[in-house]
Amino acid sequence: MTLEKERKFIVIFAKCSEAELALQELRAANFPMHKVSVIARKAEEQSDIAGVKAQENTSNISEEFSGGALGGVSCITQLAIPGMGQVMLAGAEATAIATTIAGGAIGVPPGNLAGALLPLGIPQEQAQVYSDLVFQGYYLAIVTGIEIEIRFAQRIFNRHSIQYRGIYQPYLSPKSRYKHGIGVFCQRQHVDTALTELQKAGFPMSQVSVITKGNYHPLEVPEDLATYYEHQLNLGNFIVFLNATDIYMAGARAILESHKIQNFRIYNQSVVNPIKSDRQVINNL
Repeated sequence: MTLEKERKFIVIFAKCSEAELALQELRAANFPMHKVSVIARKAEEQSDIAGVKAQENTSNISEEFSGGALGGVSCITQLAIPGMGQVMLAGAEATAIATTIAGGAIGVPPGNLAGALLPLGIPQEQAQVYSDLVFQGYYLAIVTGIEIEIRFAQRIFNRHSIQYRGIYQPYLSPKSRYKHGIGVFCQRQHVDTALTELQKAGFPMSQVSVITKGNYHPLEVPEDLATYYEHQLNLGNFIVFLNATDIYMAGARAILESHKIQNFRIYNQSVVNPIKSDRQVINNL
């Protein structure tokens, strides 16, 4: 059976209060909030935010995100974007976008929000519009889901004041197709906590494997790296193997590195053979 492809539902709110009400209603309806992300500029206190003074709406954006006002969206990142200032990003999709902006991944110049939105399937002109709106102080929300989830979110958001909306199919160019990520953990507890956070962030756990000495099969990587991975397993360490597109890999990398993964590397599929299905994921998720 072919799995239904997920799409991106983008909505723009003029005020934090409007985004707050919509996302809280979404959460109250038991929508999976790990599929929701929010991006907003943390403006200076005397700036106008969509026609409303910043001290009324954005001076405490980080508290609004972390305190649950925005519907319980988590995984908060704060990023300084040249020409835009401090931007708050919450949710798995936003975390991946933040990592892409910071690292200039997928051919995106560092500090370019519009370019980081392109892999979501948003046309360049529209991506620039969204970036400009964030700069002006609007709130950008991203919902990732299959058709029934998108329709459900639409029904709720339509009851609130939305400035702009759009539905997009993620763009898969040769540079953004699936790649493999490999890294090493020295402690089992770090593996467990990292993978638990990956799951909470909405990363598909079917695309994650953990290799131990007992289930190791040589990977098709350069010989020196193959020797390195085998040595790590002989030491009793763990290899984590992921399969994902660039933007999801960026988000996963940020989470894994925050939990002490070592020597995390990303390869094209032509370089690494996928792990066979008989290799177990050792954590109980």
